[in-house]
Formats: sequence, structure tokens, C-alpha cells
Amino acid sequence: MPVISLRNVTHTYGEGLPISVSAIKDINLDIESGELVGIIGHTGSGKSTLVQHLNGLLKPTSGSVFIDGEDIWAKKGNIRQVRFKVGLCFQYPEYQLFEETVFKDIAFGPKNMGLSKEETEKSVLAAAKYVGLKPELLSKSPFDLSGGEKRRAAIAGVMAMNPKILILDEPTAGLDPKGRQEILSMIKHYQRTTGSTVLLVSHSMEDVASVATKILVMNKSRLAMYDSVENVFSRADELQKMGLTVPQITRIFIGLKEKGIDVETDVYTVKEGYRRLLSMLKGGER
Repeated sequence: MPVISLRNVTHTYGEGLPISVSAIKDINLDIESGELVGIIGHTGSGKSTLVQHLNGLLKPTSGSVFIDGEDIWAKKGNIRQVRFKVGLCFQYPEYQLFEETVFKDIAFGPKNMGLSKEETEKSVLAAAKYVGLKPELLSKSPFDLSGGEKRRAAIAGVMAMNPKILILDEPTAGLDPKGRQEILSMIKHYQRTTGSTVLLVSHSMEDVASVATKILVMNKSRLAMYDSVENVFSRADELQKMGLTVPQITRIFIGLKEKGIDVETDVYTVKEGYRRLLSMLKGGER
């Protein structure tokens, strides 16, 4: 049974008004447990609106959202529990830090879940470890942390609730290349260690290609594709028509192929590109 199911989900802002806009239209989707799904699409395609339906921040204008087979809007008062099960971390989450110490900030969610002091501490320490925050930082004010550390602390606050589904909206936005890679490695490690389902909204094809097991493509408020990384990026022409592209390393290999060099074009990360080229050179190919 899929952990996430959407059936004919549409969300219209300003319904009934002359200026109403349907941000997502007739979405049907099944996501299996344990997937790391990259969500891509041009600005205004409906990515953020889509994920905000998964923990009940938005209610569909029509259609149904199922988490673990249960319609999240079927029972009154059910949404609170849904939000503990589906953790959503917004873009620039560090702007939401507010407590006196980093520990208290990360502990905010677990405490609201009703966990005991011991359980809360255990969750906080585990989350801090996942994101690479050193124990000595937990007693500091979150406002004394560096930009990257603040981002980690904010993400840890969602992880500390041990959600079955973790949604991250542009978690690498505004970070330098080193910071981006550290956050992506952290997310991948977290997903592999916990077995959680992770959804990663991103504008970066490189980021998505480096961590995702599947890619979901939104286009003009509709679900355009949902498939493996290889199958989605193999449809480069379709992506380009949507205003998207494939990773830069993939474009390089496509260019080599067009120049008559015998290479495969299913290369989506620099690491894999390096491995392929090194193998060719060692084999005496040019």
C-alpha cells in the first residue's frame, strides 16, 4: 500500500472569485514507503502547493489525500496527528528559529507531541546527530550559529518528531556549493538510516539527480511525470519544452554523443561522469 496517495486533487485559490487560480489540477499520485522523491518544476508549477496538501496545511478544493491509506480529512481533528506523521520543512527554515537555545528549538516539536523529557532528549540528540550539529552547540542561542548551522538546526527540529514522511522545500536554497553538498549528504544519510519517505522540492537538477530515487515533475499545475531518475531525464526534450533541463553533466555527455564519441547519455552526476570517462580512457578509447 502506498504511504502517500492523491486522488483527483485540485486546489483553487480564490474559488468562486473572478481572479480564482487553480494551483494544482486533478493530481493522481502514489508514492511508496522509503522513496526519496525529487520534486521539480518551473516557478509557479504547483510544487509547494502540492506538498502543503500532504500534511493538511492546505485542504483540497476537490479530491482526496491519503496517508497510510487514510483520508486525512475524513475525521474531524485528525490533522494534528497527520502533521506529526508528515513533517514539512519550509524554504529558509532558519527564519523560524525562536527559542533561547538550539536544544529547546529542536525539542519544540517532540514536546508538543507529548513525549516525556527522556524521550524528547533522545529525539533531540538523534536529530542533531543526523544533521551534524555538535553537542556543544545545543546550549547556544540559535542566533549565534552560522547560516549553515541554523539551517541544520531548523531541519533537525522537524526530524526530531520522527516523521514517517519528511518534506523539504528547497533545503539548499541560498547555500554555497559546500553547504549544499553537506545538506544533501545529510538528507540521503537520514533517509537510508531511518527508512523514512523523503520528498525534496528543488529547482536544481543536479541536487535532485544526486540523491533521488524517483523524480516528480510538475508543469502548469499538473503532474507531468513521476518515474525513476533515469526515465525522467531521458525525456530531455520534453523537459526543455517545460522550461526545465537535465543536469549539466548529462548535457555534456549528450554533446559528446552528438560529436560521434561512443558514450551513453544516462549520466546524471559528476561522480558518475568521471567514472565513465576514466573507464573509457583506461580502455584505450578516445
